Amino acid sequence: MELISKKGYQKLCDELKNIDNEIKETQRKMGESAKRDNDLRENPEYMELRVKAMYDLPRKKQKLWERSQNCKIIEETNEYKKFSGDVIVGSKVKIICNGEEETYIILGDNEWTWDNSIISCKAPFAQALLGKHINDIVSFNGMIIKIEEVTKFLG
Repeated sequence: MELISKKGYQKLCDELKNIDNEIKETQRKMGESAKRDNDLRENPEYMELRVKAMYDLPRKKQKLWERSQNCKIIEETNEYKKFSGDVIVGSKVKIICNGEEETYIILGDNEWTWDNSIISCKAPFAQALLGKHINDIVSFNGMIIKIEEVTKFLG
């Protein structure tokens, strides 16, 4: 079961919808390529588009669909609804690490990005923080980390 935010789930659904448009566009390009060169066996552009439309994009669509069916929305979990101040998936955590203040947001596995300090709930660093409380001290990779603040990030 993949944990994902409502925003991440909407993005996943949008990507799934866009696959059908991409397949149609690829098929349109196949038609144009076929018109330019009737000998399709000797038309590498057509063959590449055909593989994309018949195999690559449907495979990608299937994987996205399976992900969408195996998701649990973070904001709908009991742990999130009954937030008690522990570090959970969907929380924003302010820490002091080696004397410097840092803030991280723990989200689903496919939502992480370094740009916004969003880390995957499956990352070892996130795993070290999950379940901890304000003022807890965590040792991770030789660093001493103090949890300063924990808030709900989503919702």
